[in-house]
Amino acid sequence: MKDTFQSNYALANDYSREPVPLSERKGWLPLALVWIAMGVDLSAVVLGAALISGLTLQNTIIVVSVGSFILALIGLVCSYVGSKTGLSTAMINRFTFGEKGSYLVIMVISVAYFGWFGVTAGFFGESAQYTIYSVTGLDISPKILALIGGLLMTTTAAIGYKAVEKLSMLAVPLMLGMLLSMFLKLFADRENTSALLNTPPEGELIGFGTAISLVVGAFIVACSHSPDVARWAKSPKHAMLSGFFGFLIGNSLMMFVAAFLSKLTGTEDVIQIMLSIGWGALAVTILILSQWTTNDNHMYTLGLNLSVLFKWVPKPMLTIIAGLLGTAFAVMGVYENFIDFLLLLSPFAAPIAGIYLTEYFFLNTNRFNMAFLANQNIKPFYWHALLVWGIATTIAFATTPTIDGGWGLLTLSTIPSVDGLLSAAGLHYIVGKWIVPRFESTLASETA
Repeated sequence: MKDTFQSNYALANDYSREPVPLSERKGWLPLALVWIAMGVDLSAVVLGAALISGLTLQNTIIVVSVGSFILALIGLVCSYVGSKTGLSTAMINRFTFGEKGSYLVIMVISVAYFGWFGVTAGFFGESAQYTIYSVTGLDISPKILALIGGLLMTTTAAIGYKAVEKLSMLAVPLMLGMLLSMFLKLFADRENTSALLNTPPEGELIGFGTAISLVVGAFIVACSHSPDVARWAKSPKHAMLSGFFGFLIGNSLMMFVAAFLSKLTGTEDVIQIMLSIGWGALAVTILILSQWTTNDNHMYTLGLNLSVLFKWVPKPMLTIIAGLLGTAFAVMGVYENFIDFLLLLSPFAAPIAGIYLTEYFFLNTNRFNMAFLANQNIKPFYWHALLVWGIATTIAFATTPTIDGGWGLLTLSTIPSVDGLLSAAGLHYIVGKWIVPRFESTLASETA
């Protein structure tokens, strides 16, 4: 009985406000599977199909590969910080923006994760309703299915990282096997495949820069929060491997599958493709697992964020409350009018990674330890970090096309999320290396 209690407690002890002990850490593969599982979802399918409508298959492969490689590099570096500190992104933000300054950052990102949880749960309800009706003839309300899906997603997130990891280790091989089998079946049935790569797109042409931006933007928020998973790595090497391969494969896999299947069949609906070849039960299985393994990650990160804001409340309780609210949000259908607002929050995310990476690698590495918090050496606000965040976010908005909710005022790298990250990193280095020390030195001399 005692061993069972200790095992259950270990499963629930998520070290949300402290470093993960070395004895609890693990190799890179389980961590990478978490990111791969998160990337295998219907939103990636939609994006892959959208890309193939405006690009040749060959160019789609290039675009997805380049975008995923950019994310993999960012994930590698962010994961290193997570492993070295053993802390979540929300805790890392306390060292970067200050004890109270981090609250603003955490609240903005929490709203985004909460909103996307509701959106994904609502999308799951509608997709499941369509799929189940097509397979069995049963017409179940999408609200009921959204409720069931939201509760499942909340359950693993509330238990903690170990439950998220176990689900990913089960789901990823199963989903990969089914998707590969479907692809091979359709590919084998096609008589002429020689011209497949360069078949002209059927929709409006998409520029390379825009396409890469879409690929990077699809995963950049999760990428900037990779310390949430990387803190469980047993060494920085394992963390970097998990971040690199997790984001490289996780971001690209479903886009590749959707692009190829769309080209092979002439339709953008992967679920419909499965149904058309008689794989109804498999379609339902993939649908459930893909959305479950994506959305429990959203809620897991949200729980870590909330545990920093509400230190007196246990993280599992915060996760359950947030999950119930997000599920209710999905059931009521409010998410349908919330997507545009959530897209507006995307430019806020990438600069956060640029700032904490610069702070850690070039300015104040020694600050990132629990002793600074215990001795109350962390200032309430690091105003320069908040200012840089605001400027870099403005730059990201300025380089985002108007059709995507930005201002479309200028073009830098053609990838707005990368513009935000790099501008934040550069500005923070300049301000932190030269301006802040001179200001503090002048202030100290005047005080003396």
